[in-house]
Amino acid sequence: MSRSAGFLAAALCTGMLAGILTGSTSLRASGATSLEGEAAGRHPLEERVWSVADRSLVDPDRVRAAIAAARFALVGEIHDNPRHHTLQAHLIEASVAAGRAPAVVLEMLPRDLQPRLDAYLGKADATADGFGAALGWDDLGWPDYMIYRPIIETALAASLPVVAGDTPTDERRSVARGGVGILGEARRAVLQLDEPLGEAADAGLLDTLFEGHCGMMPRAGLMPLVSVQRLRDATLADAMISAAEEGGDGAVLIAGAGHARTDFGVPRYLRWRQPDASVVAVALVEVAEGETDPATYAGGTGEAAAPYDYLWFTARKDRTDPCAELEKRFENAK
Repeated sequence: MSRSAGFLAAALCTGMLAGILTGSTSLRASGATSLEGEAAGRHPLEERVWSVADRSLVDPDRVRAAIAAARFALVGEIHDNPRHHTLQAHLIEASVAAGRAPAVVLEMLPRDLQPRLDAYLGKADATADGFGAALGWDDLGWPDYMIYRPIIETALAASLPVVAGDTPTDERRSVARGGVGILGEARRAVLQLDEPLGEAADAGLLDTLFEGHCGMMPRAGLMPLVSVQRLRDATLADAMISAAEEGGDGAVLIAGAGHARTDFGVPRYLRWRQPDASVVAVALVEVAEGETDPATYAGGTGEAAAPYDYLWFTARKDRTDPCAELEKRFENAK
């Protein structure tokens, strides 16, 4: 299994593509972002940052400053890696420290949960601890809420708007069955779903879904999921734009790294709809043993750049083989 297939399958088994089918956040306090030296036994890229444009390792302050300056920031995760959520919380916190008050848009919550979200946050006794239970997190198919808690704690502490970003499950299923035409011309126009991605991006999206399913589904069988993935990316972009217009200070998207891709993900729709707005896309990337060239991670090949602005490397979370888990799912579904 390739490194990219493993990355995507891990995301699939923890919610990113499955949705198609159905403490403290201070890093300086922990010393986690220090670039001085290398801990014994630690991968040389761990907790380092790669600038895709500069093709060089840069100080993490570059990412903090870029997110604080951007109207739209996307911080893409691997869903089950707790470190990724701590980093997301930290980057939001850094933006607040720079004087910003962006909306926090969550892929994990479908947009039809916004009234329930607003009702809970409108209570005087609303807390980060109670957020998961109030939103029915355990029923949504995501990893344990407690690893996401630092994000919500940071947002509540700074009184930031929290926004449910994803398209509802029923709508995904309808589009998977009938295509985006069922959405109607007006909605497709708003979301810019009739805009062609282009041959290369179309192929890249299909390849990503194919690898994300560990090559276990024929490409032709994945075409409905291409439509759903485009719908989800366009809807997340719409949620960011709406939140930024309502709050006036931009938005930060918390989502799987696949949604943060600049070639066919959410940034593509943001740039179509608001071409003058500044957008920065960060991928949180797990290191791989023996792989030390940052240019070859997250879809980069050495010749072709990774489809992000920055890669922030973290340790790899121990997990069972995601492709083996996916194979079991397919077997049980027969």
